[in-house]
Amino acid sequence: MKGIESVREYQEDIIESIPSTIIVLDSGLKILYANRNYYVKSGKKERDVVGERLERVFSQMLIEKTRIDEKIRQVFETSIPFNGGQLRYPGGLFFFYKIHPLKEADMSIRKVVLLMEDITELTRLEEELRDSYVRLENAYAELKEEAEAKSDFISTASHELRTPLTVINSYLEMFEDGMLGELDDNQSEKFAVIRSQTDHMIRLVEDMLDTLKLESRKFKIQKQSLKLDEIAKSAVDEVSRLADLKEHAMSLKINGELPRIRGDRQRIKQVFGNLLTNAIKYTPNKGRINVELKNENGHLLVSISDNGVGIAEEEHDKIFEKFYTVGGKSLTRESERMGLGLTIAKGIVEAHGGRIWVESKLDKGSTFYFTLPKGD
Repeated sequence: MKGIESVREYQEDIIESIPSTIIVLDSGLKILYANRNYYVKSGKKERDVVGERLERVFSQMLIEKTRIDEKIRQVFETSIPFNGGQLRYPGGLFFFYKIHPLKEADMSIRKVVLLMEDITELTRLEEELRDSYVRLENAYAELKEEAEAKSDFISTASHELRTPLTVINSYLEMFEDGMLGELDDNQSEKFAVIRSQTDHMIRLVEDMLDTLKLESRKFKIQKQSLKLDEIAKSAVDEVSRLADLKEHAMSLKINGELPRIRGDRQRIKQVFGNLLTNAIKYTPNKGRINVELKNENGHLLVSISDNGVGIAEEEHDKIFEKFYTVGGKSLTRESERMGLGLTIAKGIVEAHGGRIWVESKLDKGSTFYFTLPKGD
């Protein structure tokens, strides 16, 4: 008997120490027992609880709102537990509650246990999370609206600029072909400036339109069987004059016979052009620029190295972001572009199923790498 009493006391200690609220009621909704946690939470005394009916202990408003009395009676009638509801106590306290039948030896139901868990803090956090989510959704909607408006403006402006630039360019071509008469030396000098600035404007418009296509996922490439070494040679030839102006030494190394790739010739050449132009402009006079092509497992690897100003390690990923300025120095001022060249290059390479990255140190030069999958 002592052993049984010891176990019973041990069980009572466990029940009393449980941080949840436990209340036992009979079929008349009289409270037979409430554990210590209930008295701590409610501030009530045992003499005011045990032996009292539920409606004298719980507030009338709470009972009417939750219909907890009806739920308790239903558990007595059906022997089916009620597995979840929420109580809100005065003062902003929230409880999650369950009602379970307590079966006697003859399987009859004479008592039920009401289990209540304090979820005040959890509810508060849930409400804060919901409010934060709503604010985040609203902010996202505003940003999306602003981004769409900005994209629409850039798209409209770019297309509107295209028409006058096309007209200007056609007249420039007529002058170059001598269709509008010969130019003297002074006129030729001024013409060269007009041609340079017009080409600059055309490149800016093309960059903006390409960026918009990338963002809207309307960027398309026309794949065909290509020889990458031929594209590289053509791209190097086209920038050689710009390199000569700064007295750079340029080299192109092709390692062995390269397999063909499937890609868009114009777009891949654009990647070479953007990377080579950056290398030339960010390398001081009499610098060195090396282009190398390799056949690696599953892809072709291109590297474009220079001994220029270099890029800080923390900026290696950021330089591929739209309009990013390196080290506080405007790409627009330095390269006469809008800081879109690397963004576009990344988009083109990834559209081909490749990747692009940079290895660089300040004042030690940079090496840009990109890969392209081999052709089928």
